[in-house]
Amino acid sequence: MKTRMVIHTFLLISFTLSVTVAQTMKRGRNEGTANISASNVESNGNILISAGMQGDYGGTGLSVDPGASLTAGIADIMQLSGRALMENFVNLGLVDMHLQLTTPGNDHLRFFGFGITGDLFLSTKMDTVSANVNTDKPDYHSYIRGSMVCDLDWIAINKQLPLKTYWSFGMADNPDLLYLYDQISIKSGLEWKMYNHSFFTDIGYGLYKEKKHQDFSGDKRYLQKTLWIEPGARYRISGKFSLLSSLRVVLLQKVKQRNPLSPDYLKFSTSLVIPLIYRETNTEAIRTLVFLEQQKEHKKDIVAKNIQEGKKLKTDFEMSLEQIDKNGNDNAEDEKAQMKRREEIQIKMDEIETLLEELDNENK
Repeated sequence: MKTRMVIHTFLLISFTLSVTVAQTMKRGRNEGTANISASNVESNGNILISAGMQGDYGGTGLSVDPGASLTAGIADIMQLSGRALMENFVNLGLVDMHLQLTTPGNDHLRFFGFGITGDLFLSTKMDTVSANVNTDKPDYHSYIRGSMVCDLDWIAINKQLPLKTYWSFGMADNPDLLYLYDQISIKSGLEWKMYNHSFFTDIGYGLYKEKKHQDFSGDKRYLQKTLWIEPGARYRISGKFSLLSSLRVVLLQKVKQRNPLSPDYLKFSTSLVIPLIYRETNTEAIRTLVFLEQQKEHKKDIVAKNIQEGKKLKTDFEMSLEQIDKNGNDNAEDEKAQMKRREEIQIKMDEIETLLEELDNENK
């Protein structure tokens, strides 16, 4: 009951703050996919919150876990984030914290980026099987693990290719099972980053090695494996908020006969990301300029095309007039056709004039 009150209070305060500061916020891009954070961090002083839920269907049935997270930029190369989930809206679930460091200069639009993260997982699963556990008084554990990520931002070398690729390596594929298994997690992602929205696909490969416990000496190597794919999208609302949704499907799972890994067939997640305090990062400011420049070039191409079409119409019109003069044919039908030609030319010229005025206004 106390846990539920804390979560409700946190969400209420977050919503109130978001409404209060919404008028002063700049566009937030919130880079990364559903499973992989970008190597570059939030700028110093930026604070983001998110609220949502995740659910999975597997060998233990269906579970839906709501939760909230907070991310704060505490230096130009450092950020701190935390998350808390509830199991099926009832009990406190996974709680984790992450301290991410990146390389200097990674706050600009660059091709290669790299970051490392220290991960702290607070287990809320009751441990009743570990070798040293007291069965009369089950214990809860915390685990410190590490991970790293690198990404390639292809728009930095080709302005027509708004693609970002991610690779991640960590030691926690399913944090809820850290008390049972040593784990290795390998992930890769593709993100098509348009001016406002983005689409992504993650693929992950997890390896599990069962730890020693009271009835088993433990596995000597990683015998159980799982492979999954997770497409999703980020939809931006008013340039400030973003709605992130994805669906994971297991492609392959290898388990052993003794104490097999419980399979998870489907997993979905959705969250609303709200910037409480946000200064647009250098990376996203430059990315915005790239998109605006592309829009301007596109408009110039349209103007040039319309001018060419206008010249062609005018030439055709003049040729038809010469033909009429030669043949002396000035009946009502020909006059009607020429009037239609004049109207088409005038419409084209008006379109060209409007586009030129828009370009002049942008240059001012």
